[in-house]
Amino acid sequence: MPHLRVRGLPLEDLESIADTLLENLAEITDTPNSHFTLEYQAITYLAVGGASPAYPFFEVLWFDRGDEVKAKVTRAIEYLTRPLVKSGQDITVLFHDIQGKDYYENGEHF
Repeated sequence: MPHLRVRGLPLEDLESIADTLLENLAEITDTPNSHFTLEYQAITYLAVGGASPAYPFFEVLWFDRGDEVKAKVTRAIEYLTRPLVKSGQDITVLFHDIQGKDYYENGEHF
């Protein structure tokens, strides 16, 4: 934990920034990089008329670290992802704050 789900970005592009991204986020959150997981989701966006161009969408599942840290994480993701996408293309970051009472690992409550 934290867990990042990423879609709308080619796997090769995500792989090219993965190490740097996780190192930066570990530093920002003061969390060991080994505690992060990065999940790639291959998806197809649909709109009226069929397939639609994808845009990078990052979901961050974690224990809340406050708005200041969220803003820093968002800027780090934007900084590394922006060179990989078309000019003006959206990059979305969505945070899911997990409550400790809802988190279990290996059958144990944290």
